[in-house]
Amino acid sequence: MNIDRRLLKEAGVVRLYLAATIGLGFLAGLATLLQALYLSRITAQLFLEGYSFEQVKALLALLLLVIVARAALVGAREIAANRVACRIKQRLRERLFDHILALGPAFTSGERTGELSSTLQEGIESLEGYFGQYLPSLALAVLVPFTILLFVFPLDPVSGLVFLLTAPLIPIFMILIGQRAETLTRRQWESLSLMSAHFLDVLQGMTTLKLFGRSRAQVEILARISDRFRTTTLAVLRVAFLSALTLELLSTLSTAIVAVEVGLRLLYGSISFEHAFFILIVAPEFYLPLRNLGSGFHAGISGGAAARRIFEILKVRDGEMGGRGDGASHHLP
Repeated sequence: MNIDRRLLKEAGVVRLYLAATIGLGFLAGLATLLQALYLSRITAQLFLEGYSFEQVKALLALLLLVIVARAALVGAREIAANRVACRIKQRLRERLFDHILALGPAFTSGERTGELSSTLQEGIESLEGYFGQYLPSLALAVLVPFTILLFVFPLDPVSGLVFLLTAPLIPIFMILIGQRAETLTRRQWESLSLMSAHFLDVLQGMTTLKLFGRSRAQVEILARISDRFRTTTLAVLRVAFLSALTLELLSTLSTAIVAVEVGLRLLYGSISFEHAFFILIVAPEFYLPLRNLGSGFHAGISGGAAARRIFEILKVRDGEMGGRGDGASHHLP
């Protein structure tokens, strides 16, 4: 998993908001279980056990209450996640800006202004997905499926076993694809930094370039840098789409396996309709946190790539500045 210890340390500043994000997501998962429980019970009582509408009115009221509560919990979780990301972005941006000012011209003269500006803007902004999506999804991908298993196993051990065996498939494929995605994302971030740095250098030196008749030559160089960034971005998108397709396919197939085994056992009378319907409703929700983790994983990779440069700058101290200038990591094509 893509976990940066330095970013985790930063998350400690907003641990209450982060805990609230995870807690609200967990409560939303519990509300999903209650919703499935009430819905399966109401359906069984109305259509199979001959209950009247009046007899299930109380359960219907509880079902409506749970649906509203779940929607409120999901909304509150999004607000808390946004607060986590905003607080950390603000804190890191202030730290980075103050640190660059403290280092002064001795540091900035050896760096590319465009690359530093890109780190302060796009680099910090890319951390929003890491803290707002990836970290909460990482915790919920463990808590929610485990809680569902605790409910399902006593009702139907066979379905619980299917859940247990199919669940690891999603993280395994996510890690396999993620290794390729991490390499491409790092390359994309380097291309963006190079493009930002060179473009600002060209703008700042436009007068000199005009005087020496070299301004038109920069058009071709900028085109090559932009094309490199375009190529790497499309490669990242291809891997992201492949990852999403794989995770959706795995979760769909896993849900289908549960549906088939539950349907066959219901046909032969080895499971009650209420329990079978409950498991069918819960099955997609069991795999949902794992799929969300897959989506957040790409945000985590992007944030990790930007974090390397951010903490590299924060680590610089007076007297340690080597001056990268046109160094190896920022050479022109």
